[in-house]
Amino acid sequence: METTSGNMTVSELASLSETPLSTIKFYIRENLMARPKKTRGTRAYYDARHLNRLKLIKKIQAEGNVSLGKVKEIIGLIDESDMAESGAGVRDEIISSAIAVFREKGFEKTTIADIVGAAQIGRSTFYSNFKNKKELLLACIRPIIFGEMQKGEADELADVKDEADILSVIDKRARAYFDVNPLWVDMVRVLRTAAMNDPEEFAESLDEALHLKIDLLKRGLEKGVRHDFFREFNSTLMTIMLLGLQDYHGYLSKEQPDKTLEELYDDAKDIMLYGILKR
Repeated sequence: METTSGNMTVSELASLSETPLSTIKFYIRENLMARPKKTRGTRAYYDARHLNRLKLIKKIQAEGNVSLGKVKEIIGLIDESDMAESGAGVRDEIISSAIAVFREKGFEKTTIADIVGAAQIGRSTFYSNFKNKKELLLACIRPIIFGEMQKGEADELADVKDEADILSVIDKRARAYFDVNPLWVDMVRVLRTAAMNDPEEFAESLDEALHLKIDLLKRGLEKGVRHDFFREFNSTLMTIMLLGLQDYHGYLSKEQPDKTLEELYDDAKDIMLYGILKR
């Protein structure tokens, strides 16, 4: 929509929008428009949002004989949608900023001031989205788990036709895990440390995060069994082994610095798929 810059008097708003003063005041009383900004005196100023809202109301009314009640309903839905999108965006930005701070400083040394500074928000915005630092830490863990699973869901096992295809799917899903591995390792370390320092507050949350990760990975393995791509095996044990490989990947890289990540991945895949017995 077309906008104008700066503040306007009600007369200027009426002229630009071609709307009578009485109608503007009526819309404000009916909560179809926000109230104007007041100065120390009696003057009130309007801005581009008011002009755009008047144009939106006219556009809705131009669609036909729309009652005031229907206009209110449409405007309300638009406002709710805008608020939801804005709120989700702010929450995501807080989480993203907090992950970076938690990875650098750990849970104990991270302060609310650090987080609001990194996210460039005020404390009131933080507390309107999260009760405290603990709730934020837990909110940071779930997107990492679900993010890596979604990244590996591009090819469903149900669409696979032969062994070459299943190996391709395994490759894509495993690489999705490795892509986010440093993030997961860092954040679960932060959560483990918090659980050690304050088990009553965090031990249960640590278990929940680990069980969620185990369950999501385990379901993928069991789907392969159901579609007859894998033989029957202990999927819980295999999941724990895979997660252990993830957790200790950093140490493996130090032990074998001459090998690339691709080579280490191929070695692990070979053992996981074919075992250690001579073929």
